[in-house]
Amino acid sequence: MARVETQVIAVDAHEPDPQVIEQAAAAVRSGGLVVMPTDTVYGLVCDPGRQEAVDMIYRVKRRGRELPLSLLLHDMAQVSVCVRDVPEAAVHAMQEFWPGPLTIIVGNCREMTAPVCAGLQSVGLRLPAHMVPRLVAGAADVPLASTSANVSGRPASRTAEEAYQQFDGMVPLILDAGPAPLGTESTVLTFMTEPPRALREGAISVARLREVLGEVQAK
Repeated sequence: MARVETQVIAVDAHEPDPQVIEQAAAAVRSGGLVVMPTDTVYGLVCDPGRQEAVDMIYRVKRRGRELPLSLLLHDMAQVSVCVRDVPEAAVHAMQEFWPGPLTIIVGNCREMTAPVCAGLQSVGLRLPAHMVPRLVAGAADVPLASTSANVSGRPASRTAEEAYQQFDGMVPLILDAGPAPLGTESTVLTFMTEPPRALREGAISVARLREVLGEVQAK
């Protein structure tokens, strides 16, 4: 693939410059890839409705096409953009752990999620606690197709510099808000089983999930 010039822009994690947010949103709307911080690790994002952008994420990350991407949301209202309805147990998990480092997998997907689902009948959703991805998702008016900003097999990027070292020349824009607060990936909890199952134990422990939600299967 042709190299692009990678621009790194500093952004305040708590009071992001609206012009920087709009620049990132415009890149997303135009089909570009953007690296940005989340509360867990840095993420590589794009518009899920642009198949060519989703394909580009898989290429630059060297990610297997059998592995789905997740969607980062602006607010709870964007859940209904992605899925038709949510099980009561999943709603409870959203209310208890969002915004925060919990990716929730549910079914009843709308058509717009198809490019990120890798042929599955489910999609992973997260409302991050970090303001930057939420504001970009709001300004772009789409949930953000997302995966951790690292080449597959390498550690997830905790800083913009770590992401730059892996994606320089591959993505046009990296937003630098300093180290990701948690520095570890989100916990992934699927509600496609009963009881729900933790597919990945990340920033939230299975023990904590069980305290709040009751029975939760470990991977």
